[in-house]
This record gives sequence, structure tokens and C-alpha cells, in this order.
Amino acid sequence: MAESLLLARDQAAQPWHQVGVLIVEGSAPTPATLARLVGQRIGYAPRFRRKIAGTGLQSWIDDRGFKVSGHLRAANRPPGTGISDWLDNQFDSPLDRLHPLWDAQVLADVAPGRWGLVVRAHPALVDGSDNVHLVHELLDEQPTPISGDVPAWEPAVDQPPGFGALFKNLTDPLQALRDAAAGLGGMAENGVRQATATPVQRHQNTVECALADLKRVARGAGCTVHDVIVALATAGVRGWQIANVGRLSDPVALVPLAVDDAGASAIGCAVAPQYIQLPVTTTTAADRLTAIATLTQARIDSDALVPAAELVDQAGFTPATTHAVAARTVAGGRPHQVFISNVPGPATPRWLGEQRVRMLHAFASTVDEQVISVGVTSLDGRISFAATGQGLLHSFARDIGDELGVLLRAVA
Repeated sequence: MAESLLLARDQAAQPWHQVGVLIVEGSAPTPATLARLVGQRIGYAPRFRRKIAGTGLQSWIDDRGFKVSGHLRAANRPPGTGISDWLDNQFDSPLDRLHPLWDAQVLADVAPGRWGLVVRAHPALVDGSDNVHLVHELLDEQPTPISGDVPAWEPAVDQPPGFGALFKNLTDPLQALRDAAAGLGGMAENGVRQATATPVQRHQNTVECALADLKRVARGAGCTVHDVIVALATAGVRGWQIANVGRLSDPVALVPLAVDDAGASAIGCAVAPQYIQLPVTTTTAADRLTAIATLTQARIDSDALVPAAELVDQAGFTPATTHAVAARTVAGGRPHQVFISNVPGPATPRWLGEQRVRMLHAFASTVDEQVISVGVTSLDGRISFAATGQGLLHSFARDIGDELGVLLRAVA
């Protein structure tokens, strides 16, 4: 059921996918070099070689014509075009359902001495247990030459059973979702109500901060780093409302949290939805942080919550997988206007081949009634806030920077 509802949210007029931007030191390699690395690692993320198929019962089946080179290319970015402006078009373009639901582009010269690898993927590809994100497998804890042969692969003859008995017509996802709801009653009612085919223009922006600054605020305020992150994201939402709505209100936010699953998953946890009302209308930064810490305390006191320190020590580069699993929580169907996915990453460097990765910016399309989503990722002492919004986001970086500055002064 969950995957059929996730796929139904992905519509041509409003594509739904995630975009991860890896910022890497050095000169951009050729797509052929990266294709070798992907070919060597993709067996650990097998759904990235599978596609949706079937006219009645939908299934994930191996793509018999799959080639890594068909999903990986050099980006066509006009001279002078910033990454945020270039990303706008990536969110407006749907993934090709005739092939596995992902693609990747090499983005040269994103900053002096740095390049980017931009990976788009549908959240339905990743469940965090049997199926992890491809980026999860690409990064290493030490420099590793991209060399050696690519293992031979043959598509399976016996294809897996379909997940989509409830999902009969991918060409009309809205009707498919209604058909699913007819058999599921109230479980899918909210998902059907929120699905929409109305085109929207989405924009992106991002800002990086020092993780040590957020920890300093948390210690001084007697709260968690997660609380500080949600407070900073709230400042970004506040600025978005001022620029696009012209008035302030306290929106409901979906803020998924890691909960214990006895280590059964590849990311060492399950991800459960949490809904809070962001205190956007609260006047001061300190009061907003206090309000958020109060709202999140009940879940923090729960024995089921997995501390961030335990999440950063899992095998592979788990943030890419965890962001995808967090995105899947929208299938719960409860209306919300803001999505905030906070995923702690490793405190030590990670490497793509022999080049050091400086950051993952994790963007997610808005879906259903969402007007802004914020993906938060930490890596090697830095933290990224990557926003996607329906409207202007020009002040996003300034709003978060100003809020952090106020909070740092308050605890000094």
C-alpha cells in the first residue's frame, strides 16, 4: 500500500522526488569514471536497476536494458547560472517511468576547486531495510581509487511479485490513488484528499553553518541540537511567509524522528512521523526555541527515540537513505504545510573515490499541501539547510544566519 500511495503522489504536473547535491573537492571526473564506481556499487542498492512494470498488477522488475551510462551525464548548466536557479528545472522535470526512477548529473565548477554530483531519486525506491539509496553505497571512510572491473549483471528471469494490486493504472495516478482508497477506507482518505495535479513553481536555496555553533546554543539553552535545528528552520519558514504570504501564521510541520527498530534496518532505526505546530508568530528567537523544545520533549522522553550519536555510526553513508525514508512518512496522510527532515551524518570525512566530500545538500520536492520543505544534513562538522519552497526563497540563508546569530549572543 505505502509504495502505491507514494508513486501516486508523483504527477507530471507536480513531480515528487528528492535531489541530493554532493559537493566534492577537486576537478569533476568524467561521467565514464563515475559510471565505473556506480557500476561497482549498485548491486548493494538493487532497486536502482529496477523499474515499474505491468498493466494490471504493478511490480518492481529488473530493467533488462539497464545501463548506468543512461542515468549519468554531464549537466548542461548555462554560464552564470547559479545552482539554485539550475535546480529549479530539475524539480519541474519528471523522472522517466520507463526506466529506474533516478538519474545523476555531474555539475562542474560549483565553487572554486569544487564540483557537484546531483542525484535525483523517487522516495519509493528506498525503504531503509532491503533497499537503500545508491549514494549510501558510493561514499567511503577513506580515499579509494576508482579502479577495477564492473561486476557482470544479468536481469532476473523470475521477477518479484507486484506490490501494486491496489495501484492499477500508473497513467492516471490520481484515479489509481482513489481506487486504492476505495479498498482501504479511512487509511488512504487523507492521501486522496491531498493529491493534486495543479502545477506549481518551486525554488531552492541552501545555507551551511558550523555544527559547533548549534551545539553551543543547545548547551546554553538547555535543549537538544534537534530543537535548535527546528528553530532555525522555523526562522526560514517565517521569512518565506513574509515574502510570499504577507502575514504570519503557525503552520503544522511534519518532522520525522528516528525511533528504535532493534537494529533491523540498514540505517539502525525506523523513522516515524511527528507533527508539531511551528511557533512562527512567536516574537523572539529565544521564545521560539523554548516553544519548540517544549513541543518535542514528549518524544525526547520516550525510550523509543534513537539519539543522534547512534545514527552517525552506521555502515555506509546513511543520510541519503534516511532522508528518503523520512520522505515516505507523508503516506500517513495528515495535512501539514511544512516538512523538516533532520538527518545527522558522520562527524568524520567521507570520500567519493579519492576526492573529499564536503557536504550533502538534501532537497525534497513539496508534495500534497506542503508549501516548503527543509532537508537538514550534517557532515564532518558542517550542517546544511536545503530548502524547497513554492515561491521566493531569496532570504532563506539570511534568515537562518540571523536567527543563529541572535541565539549565539543569547547564550554567550
